[in-house]
Amino acid sequence: MYLAQNAMSTPPLTFQEKLRNKSRIYRRQALGPVKWLAYSTGQTRHVPPPDRMYIESTSVCNLNCIMCPTGRGDITRKGGFMKWEVFKQIVDEMAPHVRATTLHIWGEPLLHKRIYDMVAYCREKGLRSEISTNATLLTEERARKLLDAGLNVIYLCQDGMRPETYENVRVNADYEKTNENIRRFVEMKHQGDYKTFVNLQIIEMESTKNDTEEFVSYWRDVPGVDLVHVKPFDSWGDQIEEISALRSNNDKHLPRRFPCPNLWYHVHIYWDGSIAMCDRDFNLDFDLGNVIDEDGEVRVMKNWNGPKMQELRRLHVQGEYDQVTPCNACTEWAWWKPSMFGGYGNRPFQDQFEGQVLPVGNGDHSAQS
Repeated sequence: MYLAQNAMSTPPLTFQEKLRNKSRIYRRQALGPVKWLAYSTGQTRHVPPPDRMYIESTSVCNLNCIMCPTGRGDITRKGGFMKWEVFKQIVDEMAPHVRATTLHIWGEPLLHKRIYDMVAYCREKGLRSEISTNATLLTEERARKLLDAGLNVIYLCQDGMRPETYENVRVNADYEKTNENIRRFVEMKHQGDYKTFVNLQIIEMESTKNDTEEFVSYWRDVPGVDLVHVKPFDSWGDQIEEISALRSNNDKHLPRRFPCPNLWYHVHIYWDGSIAMCDRDFNLDFDLGNVIDEDGEVRVMKNWNGPKMQELRRLHVQGEYDQVTPCNACTEWAWWKPSMFGGYGNRPFQDQFEGQVLPVGNGDHSAQS
């Protein structure tokens, strides 16, 4: 059942809902320095709730992208779709705490039959929702449902400006069809005056680097497009040699190692309720438990400050990265670092197209959908 059938059936927020959301914003802002203090002092036990939540609505995808462990078949954990009741319980518990949630990690979210319900439920609970999609399934009907449900942010991915480039990266996709889907989505968004923030992105890698400037030029002035993003390449912790080889620039300019902020600021929940340190642990090599308790109830915060997460934070604080896979080989920890009132990006990874797009502020480098 789709909860928001059209724009007219998505009512404006009531005064009480607006007041509730304002209260949550102020509470989160007040917690900012507390979170930073917990991170900067190496607190491992009583860590405040995360800023950001990643929910894997599904781990299933329709493409075989060359830079993605899902598409390459490197993910060996069981695939599936998050159950609606599990999703609702996660949102009910965490909406008062987190600023935003993505509804994707490793799969294509448009494959989940209730993705529109998920977006609408997030809106009902005052939670900002985001999805990243390869846009191959983004028909006009699906586009309308997402917009009407109140989606806050959408990442539309098109890695190439010509069929031979794009289809070599996005295996099983059709360049012209995807391009038309994206154009129609932004047109509908613009014409309908929807507030969904549209982020058009291309991943910078060896096979796309000659297309990035043309990509920015092509999309930057299209009505309905809010940001054109040349996304830094993510190697997923340098765990797969064939993926790491796709990187266009191996000069990493790494700062001195510091504990990964993900463990204090972001919570990742896979489709079956498993908690992951981040999406780079795509096969759950480091067991952090499951948000679904033995009695069937969902308890996210119990795991967020549970003994397994405490131990993982301790290993990072003590600099014992070699004891943790994939942290031992990862470089993506260096992309961002929290400050007292937010986060900042580490620019050497982001500078190649100065003034165009910089993914700063929340360290969001979620799956290259």
